[in-house]
Amino acid sequence: MTIAQLTVAELRDLLDNPQEFDSWHVVDVREAWELERASIRHACFRCAHMPKATVPLRLEELPRDKKLLIMCRTGGRSTEIAHHLLQRGFEQVYNLQGGITAWSREIDPSIPTY
Repeated sequence: MTIAQLTVAELRDLLDNPQEFDSWHVVDVREAWELERASIRHACFRCAHMPKATVPLRLEELPRDKKLLIMCRTGGRSTEIAHHLLQRGFEQVYNLQGGITAWSREIDPSIPTY
């Protein structure tokens, strides 16, 4: 099963179009300390925080009528969770390619990498 990818440039473009971004639900599967260290700063950006280990227990919190964008530090954990969600019947699941690290390198270098 192939996981759809969204690049950080595509995410930036979505954030610059708030009406389009409203059809998305972002889930960050990193640990709380990671979010404190590095997070996307954009006026329109919002995300749900669900550490990877908790996602299987919290599936009912995820909307099925929106596109789900799963993100982590570099894309590994988010790919695993995206695959898990597809297996559970979620249909519009995307992985943020390269995660917050790619965002830091390509979009906002003021965000630290770790």
